[in-house]
Amino acid sequence: MRVLLEVVVVFGSALVAALVLTPAARALALRVGAVTRPIPNRWHKRPTPLFGGVAILGASAVGLVAATWLVGDGWALRVETATARPALGIAVSSFVMFLAGLVDDVVQLRPPTKFLLQLLAGATLLSLGAVLPVTPWYVANVVATLFWFVALTNAFNLLDGLDGVAAGVGAIASFFLGLAFAQRGAWVHAAVAWSLAGATLGFLRYNVHPASIFMGDAGSLFLGSVLAGLVVTLPGAVSTNLVSVLFVPLAIVAVPLLDTTLVTVTRLLAGRPISEGGLDHSTYRLIALGLSENQVALLLYAFAAAGGLIGMLLTRLDRGLGLLLGSGFLVAMSLFAAYLGRIQVGPAEQVRRVKSVTVLARNLFYRRRLAEILLDAALIALAYYGAYRLRFDQVLPPAYAQSFEATVGLVIGVTLVALGAFGVYRGAWEYAGIFDVYRILGALVVSSAAIMAYGEWRVPALAQSHSIIYIDVVLTAGLVLASRLSFKSFEMVRQWFQQKGERVLIYGADDGGELTLRELVNHRELRLRPVCFVDEDARRHGTEIHGVPIVAGLDALGWVVARYRIAKIVIGTRKLAPEAVAAVRTLAGGLGLGVAQVSFGVHWLEPLGPSVVPSPMADVSAAAPGNGNGGATPVETVAASGGNGNGRITLTDLRVAS
Repeated sequence: MRVLLEVVVVFGSALVAALVLTPAARALALRVGAVTRPIPNRWHKRPTPLFGGVAILGASAVGLVAATWLVGDGWALRVETATARPALGIAVSSFVMFLAGLVDDVVQLRPPTKFLLQLLAGATLLSLGAVLPVTPWYVANVVATLFWFVALTNAFNLLDGLDGVAAGVGAIASFFLGLAFAQRGAWVHAAVAWSLAGATLGFLRYNVHPASIFMGDAGSLFLGSVLAGLVVTLPGAVSTNLVSVLFVPLAIVAVPLLDTTLVTVTRLLAGRPISEGGLDHSTYRLIALGLSENQVALLLYAFAAAGGLIGMLLTRLDRGLGLLLGSGFLVAMSLFAAYLGRIQVGPAEQVRRVKSVTVLARNLFYRRRLAEILLDAALIALAYYGAYRLRFDQVLPPAYAQSFEATVGLVIGVTLVALGAFGVYRGAWEYAGIFDVYRILGALVVSSAAIMAYGEWRVPALAQSHSIIYIDVVLTAGLVLASRLSFKSFEMVRQWFQQKGERVLIYGADDGGELTLRELVNHRELRLRPVCFVDEDARRHGTEIHGVPIVAGLDALGWVVARYRIAKIVIGTRKLAPEAVAAVRTLAGGLGLGVAQVSFGVHWLEPLGPSVVPSPMADVSAAAPGNGNGGATPVETVAASGGNGNGRITLTDLRVAS
């Protein structure tokens, strides 16, 4: 109970201070002219004052003062000799970053200058004894520490593009880092983290959309540098436990790091400088998917909170399970970032002349599918270790631990070869289907048989426990299939967010109706939103096609129209006789509904002569049937057609004829 009270004092003091200091900082920015104005490569649309970082720094200091004076010795804030120099390193490095950002907010520093100042701040942190113990080699640890500091500092700087995102994600990450530090008894670090969490949360009150103040580079660089410094200066950082040293903080700050990685990779592939501004961050890509500014912020808050909860869970697991869960979370986040990377958000003019390094990157990532193979290698290794852990539930017996270490490389190699031989790496993820499932399952059956035969021959542990192989096949199939279907899953979520336009029902739940549904969903410019099917086959009622329910037959059309607020009817089936079409039109006319009939066809073009200059292809639409039923509503046609003299079929723009 006392610990909870102490947390409330530190966190609450910083929160209240930020609520008071942020309006003052906004007034100061307006007075000195520190105002950012709209430019093409930034999202904000109106002049907005900066200096939010001043309020965050001041409020964080208030929280630390409260921890010292209000709580006192019970908080254990007495800085011991072992932690004095690293604590000073956090203070100095973060203050250097704050000053650099403040100058940049006023006079705009060049990117190389900012990078050099980041290196200087990181070197200061290192010189005062802060080293991240991720390897047995000191020099490698020094490089990793410097990279971590620069990467996380830049991550929050780049994330601060959309109202409220950097502040909210920073508050969540700081809070969970404070919990992780408190679990280890590192109360100094916990106090700093919770002070920063309270300060950023108080600032968020004025930074949510539409923001009345930005934190500016002073705030984002300060926020990132403090979090980076906290991680690398954690006392007793358990150098032998990679999960505690690296995976816990990586999970907690996964959102800004993955955003930075996404921007870096996509700009390298596009031949654009990493240092320039742009609208290609994860936040803007999410907006391009149809989310609002506030929805994007809430989604990233949820991801940050999920990372924080997983980070806390990792501290309670043993090393093996920690690596398994941490790697799984980072893989899932990476898949989401890869999906966002496919979305075009910038103008074509931003793609500069491609450099040699860009050509190499494209060859590796697109032609040779290197990234896909590396992902599968990680998933195969995770599934194989997961099979051992599920078989024994606890720490592996020594014989089976040796078996895993001796065969994991072989399992990865054999499975990758089988996946390649079955053509898995020729498929496009966004169009993954049942054929890809058969390929993956076939490859895993063959590879598991080979691994089992090898186990019988050379690995006694596998020969004695075939269940490991069976479990491994199930887990590998689940992970690989989940990765292949991830893009389609994300696409379904995107389509759900982008459901707009007139609500329509599709008549006919057969193959033609399913094809009609996909075309209406894929062509949002039609502004037709399928909400249900009507079909005469009562056996289909109560089922769904791609999440759209089949609700009734034509005799219940009036109820369906009222229940689902239908504006139009689209005839999807191609099996209706002319008199059936006329009946649908008559019923729709009585309800005041428009009717559209989908027409799919192949139109062969005449070969062009040698002197004929081709002209742009015009849309081909079937003629609308005449109104032969008195006052019945005319049938609009939705046509999809195309082709050429060589037999290649193309799909022209789908449109509803008016």
